[in-house]
Amino acid sequence: MKYYGKKSMASVLEIILNITLFIGAIATGLIFYNTLFNAKDNIGSGKKALIILLLAIGICCVFLIVIELKRVISTLVKADPFVAANVKSLRRISVECFIIAGCYLVNFIFGSNFREFQFIYVDSKGIHTDMEFIIFIFAGCFIAILSKVFEQAVQFKEENDFTI
Repeated sequence: MKYYGKKSMASVLEIILNITLFIGAIATGLIFYNTLFNAKDNIGSGKKALIILLLAIGICCVFLIVIELKRVISTLVKADPFVAANVKSLRRISVECFIIAGCYLVNFIFGSNFREFQFIYVDSKGIHTDMEFIIFIFAGCFIAILSKVFEQAVQFKEENDFTI
């Protein structure tokens, strides 16, 4: 299978991202409904407002990441990935990853009890970790580096295009 161009892995990924946006919109509605109306714990109004704010910021960033990925993937489908727009998209994605990491940290600091912190734990619901923010920090750093690589590739491509 081809990696980019029509009928490629990139075009399949574009379809998957469209489905992700659709399912994400439904999931977002359910998450906010459950947070606002079906909360089983008696959460104070201040803490509930913080949770809703962090959820809104985090979910918006996730949607923005998917939209930026769709933009990058569309250039792959067109078989022209080394464009300045992809550099901007990758920079935005890295910033959004850092914002999500920040939301996790704020929630960790203000929304949970430090004594309950566990690096990784297993219970009847599955495997869990309290270190999600590190994943987003690493992803943000990696994507920021990737944006610099793309920036250099765009410069080389432009220089090559101007060479006769």
